[in-house]
Amino acid sequence: MIRTATAALIGTAAVLSAAPPVSADPPVRVVTEVYTPDVTVPDDFLTDLCGFPVTASMKGHYFETEFYDKDGNLRSVTGHPSFRSTLTSPYARITTSDVGLDRFTDNPDGTITWHGTGIHLKLKGSTMAIGLWTLVFDPAIGEFVSEEYHGNFDVGFSGLGAALCDALDG
Repeated sequence: MIRTATAALIGTAAVLSAAPPVSADPPVRVVTEVYTPDVTVPDDFLTDLCGFPVTASMKGHYFETEFYDKDGNLRSVTGHPSFRSTLTSPYARITTSDVGLDRFTDNPDGTITWHGTGIHLKLKGSTMAIGLWTLVFDPAIGEFVSEEYHGNFDVGFSGLGAALCDALDG
């Protein structure tokens, strides 16, 4: 989940910094990924973060759509995650979902605003991050400069990794 969110944020930053098309176009689907649960892969991000081996399998899909203004300038990008992740370590196996809508907007000051709504993390009987978050990311410094949460958040975006590592540590 964090891997997909991070990839979406980095991919969106790259898309927003690219030259706009010559003419305005209707919305364009630019990324589509379908996850099948019969594929299990090492999760290098969580393995490095947690300090022990983690594998992942996912079921569902993720896609992104670009929206342009009448002058052909990229106005915003939406991400549509809808998948269930099963993460396995030597100590535990957990399942969580990421379902909702993410909208990325390039701000005049060079930052990127990320509005995400839905289920960002839900660990059975434990940690939750459900609702709307508004995050402002500054690519120049590689950090979030603002985080706002509405809903049921035991952890914010920066706490997702630690929550997953804790759950996978048994």
